[in-house]
Amino acid sequence: MPVAEAHPAKDELREALLDQLAHLINEVEAVKPVVDQVPDELQQLPTTETKLSLRQTYGLLAAYDTEVLLPRLERMIAEDDPHFEPVDAEALADAADWNAQPIDALLDRVQEARRMLLTFLKRLPAADWNRTATVGETPYDVYGLAHHATQHDTDLLREIGYHLYTLMPDRAVSKG
Repeated sequence: MPVAEAHPAKDELREALLDQLAHLINEVEAVKPVVDQVPDELQQLPTTETKLSLRQTYGLLAAYDTEVLLPRLERMIAEDDPHFEPVDAEALADAADWNAQPIDALLDRVQEARRMLLTFLKRLPAADWNRTATVGETPYDVYGLAHHATQHDTDLLREIGYHLYTLMPDRAVSKG
């Protein structure tokens, strides 16, 4: 069996994606002291834009890793070109009563879910990152699915930032 040629660009891309995915763990750790300042009842209020509360948004981050990404990646490795329906984010957000869970538990759950995802991806042989699946009508390889996850993180972290900005009880207002 011939030895596969090394692909430094793909090695760098894999490392960059893993670093981006790991960022969520650090981001959650950094925001814990800020989130603790938001009163419980405000953590449960939905925004007018997404209709998700702060707790629901964190719950969605955790659920996306454990209930969408990890199972899809496992199937991508086990099957030849599996097909998945696009994620129904509203159904995923409604699947659990995130508002009933303490924020500290949700933050820990987000970090643990991401660690599990990263462990899976780090153990994945380089050749398996080329495995494919179709989501809706769009083909993805593992690189593409990992990149999509980083974009999903960005969108939800932006929403969390908005939540925190609007919900902080003692935020300063600048006068121009």
